[in-house]
Amino acid sequence: MAGEIAFERQLIRDGVLDEARLAKARQDAASRGVALPEALVQAGVATADTVYRSLADFCEMRFVSPSKMDIPVDVVSKVPARFATHYNFVPVQERNGTIVVAVSDPLNHQLLDDIRLVLKKQRVEIVVATPDEISRAKKSLYGVGADTVERILSESDSVANVVSLDAASAGTDLGDDNLDASIIKFVNELFAEAIRTGATDIHLEPFEDQLRLRYRIDGILHGVPTPPSIRGFHPAIVSRVKIMANLNIAEKRLPQDGKIRASLGEEQFDLRVSVLPTPHGETVNLRILNRSSMFMTLEQLGFTGKDLELFNTFLTRPHGMILVTGPTGSGKTTTLYAALSKLNKLEHKIITIEDPIEYQLKGITQMQTAAQIGFDFSSALRSMLRHDPDVMLVGEIRDYETAEMAIRSSLTGHLVFSTLHTNDAAGAVTRLTDMGVEPFLIASTMIASLAQRLVRCICKHCAEDYTPNAADFAELGRSPEDAKGATFKRGRGCDACRHTGYHGRIAIYEMLPFTNEIKEMTIRREPSTRIKRRAIELGMRTLRDSGWQRVCDGRTTFEEVMRVTAEADVFDDVAV
Repeated sequence: MAGEIAFERQLIRDGVLDEARLAKARQDAASRGVALPEALVQAGVATADTVYRSLADFCEMRFVSPSKMDIPVDVVSKVPARFATHYNFVPVQERNGTIVVAVSDPLNHQLLDDIRLVLKKQRVEIVVATPDEISRAKKSLYGVGADTVERILSESDSVANVVSLDAASAGTDLGDDNLDASIIKFVNELFAEAIRTGATDIHLEPFEDQLRLRYRIDGILHGVPTPPSIRGFHPAIVSRVKIMANLNIAEKRLPQDGKIRASLGEEQFDLRVSVLPTPHGETVNLRILNRSSMFMTLEQLGFTGKDLELFNTFLTRPHGMILVTGPTGSGKTTTLYAALSKLNKLEHKIITIEDPIEYQLKGITQMQTAAQIGFDFSSALRSMLRHDPDVMLVGEIRDYETAEMAIRSSLTGHLVFSTLHTNDAAGAVTRLTDMGVEPFLIASTMIASLAQRLVRCICKHCAEDYTPNAADFAELGRSPEDAKGATFKRGRGCDACRHTGYHGRIAIYEMLPFTNEIKEMTIRREPSTRIKRRAIELGMRTLRDSGWQRVCDGRTTFEEVMRVTAEADVFDDVAV
């Protein structure tokens, strides 16, 4: 206690805080049961580096940043994960037979004594690091859920015993209460860590000698450190996921799909589960959908200025078809939801058929396909027409039957939304004709085709101004003269963005209105490249044009726009 008071006085002398803020921070720390330095940082009184560097100076200890240190594997092996997790410290060095461990609460003498006790075979030197640095270092060095895996190993006879328990289980548990609880805890840790990092997908992939865990964050896959011994628990982990998704844990030869409802704090999540058999066991993919953040307005998605005005005119049409195109994961469904929410009024009857329903929209009738009983998009469309809808959403046009029904629905006075997998907006015409739809039907019904991609946003925490070189402009087909008034930024890389320089995503769009001239070209079966060239001449902005605008606004980078539009803006050598 005396040490804490002396530290408080030093903070006041150093000008970090005054008496009033100290009293409030002390009250916050007591009410939430955290140490004073942590309360000061959370209250925004000072940065974590400032507070904990002052704490290190007061205790006459070194201040370190474990995430920036090259920590040897043999040092980590001398400290079990369960000890590091329980006492919240991390080994960082070994010097002359002394192991150096970083803590965030050096004023807690009981904690320091406990650490020295559990590492009794080692001489120990204590250094100071911020709580966030220690947390990141533990995950990097030991892997997600390492303490849980170690506990399972210590309580089980062997890894093989764990696997056999899973193989023999036929009910809803893994055969052993302690083991079952530990596997549940480990799987929950995987889910929680993925949600906290903003991942959209979890990939659990078994190979002959390892179990690889990857998270997709902002569209890019990142490897996640896991304990080496996790490979032996793979069947038990898969069984736990299957139980949560109401799948058959005894069936290991066929693909299975399911859904998990989860929550973290006040946020609700839907986890779409897909399990596939492989020679080394079942591989699992989980798509994470945030139920509270799925709904976004068109403005939040990235529609601005003339693009927003043009798209809103499409939505005022009483009938016809609007297609959103792009690869999987490009945000097509989110854009359609934003459009439906704008049309969701008392005078409009709206029905959707989706696979699966990603977000519940209040006031809209939504259905989900069920292929196992023959309830697909085309059969659902026939039933939807009997319910007198004004607006219809078809999750995806995959075949001729669905395309024909969607087009005929738009011909009979309905506004139809759907998606297609094509590279650009003009490609929708080619895709529909390839399915067997007559060009005159396409021309009669299409209002617009919209292509979109998601580009990563520059991290706000580490963004900095910079001057692009001539090669950057050339890649996007621009010149420095085109950039008058632009503010170019890039991310240095920081802890908030996992040192990538990017955090979050925004959409870029290419909108092709079906004017009379475009309809005539469709009827003449003109190639999509010619349709696209003519649309550009008529004023259509391409995906790369939209991306250029985001670059000029300081929202993203040249490299990111090039990454997502590499194929979309390539023309074949077709004479116009």
